[in-house]
Amino acid sequence: MNPSPSSLSRRGFLTTTGTLGAAVGVGGATTTTTGTTAFSDDAPKPAWTVPESPEDSDSRYEAAYPITVADGIAVVIVISDSTESTTYQFRGLDESDGTERWTKEFPGISFPVIDDGSMYFYVRNVRNDTDSEGAFVALDLKTGDERWRKSTDTSSTQTAVGGGNVYRLSSDDRFILALDAESGKQVWSYQATQNDMRAVSFQFANDTLYASFNDAIYAFAPDGTKRWQNVETDLTTLYVRSVTDTHLYAIEDGSIYAFDVDDGSRDWSVESLGQPVEKDGVLYSWGPDLKAIDVEDGAVQWQYDDVGRTRAEPVVADGAVFGVDREGTVSAITTDGTERWTFDMESTEEYSFTTLNVSDGSVYVSFERTLYVLSTDDGSLRWSFTGENRAINTILADDVILFGTRGTLFAFDRHHSLLSTAIDGTGEFLTSGPGMALSGILVGTTAFAAYRRWNDDDGAVTADATEPTLDYGRLDRLSSDALTETYRVRKRTDDGPEVVVERHLTDPQVAGTFRSATERWAEMSDRTGVVPVLETDGDSIELPYYADGSLADSHRPVEERLDALSDANTVVHDAHSDGVIHGGLTPKSILLDGDDVAVADWELAAALAEFRDRSPYDAPEQVAGEAGDERTDVYRLGAIAAFVLTGEDPDGGSLRMLDPEYRKLLLARADPNEYESLRSDSVSPELYEVISKAMADDPDDRFESVVAFDDMLRWAAFRA
Repeated sequence: MNPSPSSLSRRGFLTTTGTLGAAVGVGGATTTTTGTTAFSDDAPKPAWTVPESPEDSDSRYEAAYPITVADGIAVVIVISDSTESTTYQFRGLDESDGTERWTKEFPGISFPVIDDGSMYFYVRNVRNDTDSEGAFVALDLKTGDERWRKSTDTSSTQTAVGGGNVYRLSSDDRFILALDAESGKQVWSYQATQNDMRAVSFQFANDTLYASFNDAIYAFAPDGTKRWQNVETDLTTLYVRSVTDTHLYAIEDGSIYAFDVDDGSRDWSVESLGQPVEKDGVLYSWGPDLKAIDVEDGAVQWQYDDVGRTRAEPVVADGAVFGVDREGTVSAITTDGTERWTFDMESTEEYSFTTLNVSDGSVYVSFERTLYVLSTDDGSLRWSFTGENRAINTILADDVILFGTRGTLFAFDRHHSLLSTAIDGTGEFLTSGPGMALSGILVGTTAFAAYRRWNDDDGAVTADATEPTLDYGRLDRLSSDALTETYRVRKRTDDGPEVVVERHLTDPQVAGTFRSATERWAEMSDRTGVVPVLETDGDSIELPYYADGSLADSHRPVEERLDALSDANTVVHDAHSDGVIHGGLTPKSILLDGDDVAVADWELAAALAEFRDRSPYDAPEQVAGEAGDERTDVYRLGAIAAFVLTGEDPDGGSLRMLDPEYRKLLLARADPNEYESLRSDSVSPELYEVISKAMADDPDDRFESVVAFDDMLRWAAFRA
């Protein structure tokens, strides 16, 4: 049975009813369009593929569908078709090279839901042609180990996770079952009371499970308590499509309905056939047209008519709404309703899978057999890659792009693939767009000189070749966390090109905290040794770029790094003299550029701490939720000193690794070839005593000031 476009589109695959297998009809004999793998001139080469050599493989994959990357493991659904049967596998692949870490095979599966390091899905175990049994399963993403399995007589058409539970919607759409996410034990269930009522859809958000039953919407607490219900007698089939902090959006018969999440009351409705996506108080609905709807009252702010129905859910980012229509046109419509650009992809097939992602100033679109990467600013093609078979899904992780097709999984290194391409000897690399960007970054550096010498030896580039022009805008992402992303950026100034660092807030819910903290940091910009805030616009800040990185990634000798820490101690002590406590010092806060040392994240790190996971550099009083003082910074600077000496953070046992007695015991039990660095370094008992005092649990037992700690640290380091 050939798959339909709806069942194998990305949204169709994600929300398909039933399981992958005989129950859905996916994975049987399917005709695919074959061709030749092709790169655009400036495309990076894949870092790895699965299978490694598809043309030499004994069996062809019917599909290689990437679903997530977590803890360095890329999890992929692999469907293999043979004359005897179709098998469905979850494979855990090493993100860096595609090496298989684990694999689990099943005769039929539902599409999984991922949450907190686990994967939840329904397994259909076929016993014979007429009889079958199933189970709901939880797998550990990192190891592939089965955490628990619960037998069930009914399959799951939908799954959600939240509030410590996994929620299943039964195949007969009659009841919702809540299982404990840790053990798989049943917590509660809810069954429709009317014969003609069935569950349609559900989503977990705001610590609540929102479920629609035909003409009614229910809100359940994680313990099964019904918080509210709203019956809409004038409606027949409501589908929950998205939930925000204020509204639940459902669609029914060509209209979008907004319900208050607190009590379920209907606030407004508007005619629209599109999928609702909310951003900054505006709901965007892309159907035969694109509407911008005020979330407060449902008023249509503007409507843009020159678009077609989208193949993939639209994305709102970088001041625009991005969508792909069924004819293969990618459109960027600014959030004020004007066209920014359009890009027409070559369309040769009756239908295809389509995915759309926007990140780091780029639009990633998979369409038919090709992955396109476009600029969000002007829609220009940055690069493209065409595989032999139809695309199925594309996902972006911090370090890798996974492009899944019906024959092969292709992995592209997201941040370093350009340098790898150069070293692999791509002859036209320097004249390509990404090549120009990379060489612009490296002009005048040792790395670029080495690259040119390598090519001179190979005869690919001559010594008198013209230097490439500089690339402007975002050069690379330096770091990211749950609240911010940090980029290295080259901009034009009156004094010529300048490389700076831009840190952007990614969670609008903490915008006020971010804004006030960065404004206070900016007021300190004239202090010696404080990283100055060059510009701030409320949800982003611009900082100087420090070429040697931070103490977290510096490869300088230990002595130089301790000197840098001592300079940072002086900066912090001077701030203490004026009553300013840092409260968020980590090795990443201390930046290096030649002999210059500067301290970053003033006010900001401490202000955002309550919204982030605990840092291993938090002092005990911070972990307890108490206010910090100068001695809190002493603790954190002591922990940074321990990191410099051992390469471990406090959670990794940095202080223990400085303990002479522990080191002696460890080396006595170890093989002579182990712990070479411990045998050869110059850590002394005096250093251990100084850092132990700085990191004492009780603030009264620590050094009374940063300058006292610094004096003792310098003396102990000198003696060592």
